[in-house]
Amino acid sequence: MYDEEIEKLILYYMIFEKAQYNLSEEDFVKPIHKKIINAINKLKIEKKEISMLTISEKVKHKDILKYLSDLGLYAYGNSLEKIYETIKEYTKKRQMYKMSKDIQTQILSIENGEVNTYIEQVINKLRKIEEQTEKEETFLNQIVKTANSIEKSINRKEDYSFHTSFYDLDTLTDGLHNGELTIIGARPGVGKTTFSLQIAKNIADRNKKVVYVSLEMSEIQIIQKILSRMTRINSKQIRNGQLTEQELEKLSLACGELSEMKFNILTKASNIQDIEMIARKMKNNNNLDLLVIDYLQLVRSKGTFRGREQELADISRTLKLLSLELEIPIIALCQLNRNASRTKPTLADIRESGAIEQDADNVIFLYQEGTNENLVTVDLQKQRAGNIGTVKLKFNRLYSEFNNIVRR
Repeated sequence: MYDEEIEKLILYYMIFEKAQYNLSEEDFVKPIHKKIINAINKLKIEKKEISMLTISEKVKHKDILKYLSDLGLYAYGNSLEKIYETIKEYTKKRQMYKMSKDIQTQILSIENGEVNTYIEQVINKLRKIEEQTEKEETFLNQIVKTANSIEKSINRKEDYSFHTSFYDLDTLTDGLHNGELTIIGARPGVGKTTFSLQIAKNIADRNKKVVYVSLEMSEIQIIQKILSRMTRINSKQIRNGQLTEQELEKLSLACGELSEMKFNILTKASNIQDIEMIARKMKNNNNLDLLVIDYLQLVRSKGTFRGREQELADISRTLKLLSLELEIPIIALCQLNRNASRTKPTLADIRESGAIEQDADNVIFLYQEGTNENLVTVDLQKQRAGNIGTVKLKFNRLYSEFNNIVRR
């Protein structure tokens, strides 16, 4: 499934007409063409001119100069865009053929209860083929991808879409990041659910699609927490229905505003397989930018394990791999051991599994120091790609919200 002349033509345009296309050896079948495109990509990384001479220095092949000079024999009369589309279609055909062979091999080994998850995995792979042509990446392709990412970061304007809006914390982390798993740990009553809901709401306010999975609270309880903060009405009053007409009007307006946000609350997914399937399905439908799970120790798995610690290790690893595959940030709340309520929490206080600490890109602890319940320390104890540090926030239990401390 390839056309040798089409491969020659696209290489001709990239070398002699300086056409800019992001191709790799997976887009070519003929071995000499694979070597040529690898040489072109290496020259791009090295910021060197792409020419017959520079390519010949990297491709050790007999009569390479003559081969390169003959690439354009059939160039005239062919549309460049049509050539590019054709070579990409051949790539997609080869990838779909390989996928179909893999499906036939794997389908018999799929256990009952895992079929829907596997279907979403296949759909996700097909969508990637459709959108950007998924390929097995060589180290060179990864370097090209990284170089392009760095260049985009330099050229793009500041993007605050995934910032938490807790300014001091965002200064440390630069917000949340795609492909990263963030663990937020605390003892009961410190406010980890309120903290995570506020982050999720702030990100949803920036037109991001947020899915909040709660295994502890109902949809009504969660929405009441959000409404309390939005309206500045005591959450107890909302729960008990002790509201004035003015407060009812404020709640009505807040409900209207909330209904227009891309914010989904899920309370029926109790195991990691359900969460994984839902996340894949929503991502496949372009309905997921951030996933939040409240909380990790309540999640179960359908697998067989020797103990709860091994089960949690499998769950945390699944979430980390899911964040990488779907290219989204994932936040998972976590319960801490009892002794964490008496001392400053450490990574060893993560309850039931040390694997959670290993899988996490970022670990944040919330705790109170002294007797002031309105002052909470946000302790960034692990950041795989940056520094660590602590931040102070005010906790207003009345309105279920955290506030930045204003500096004078």
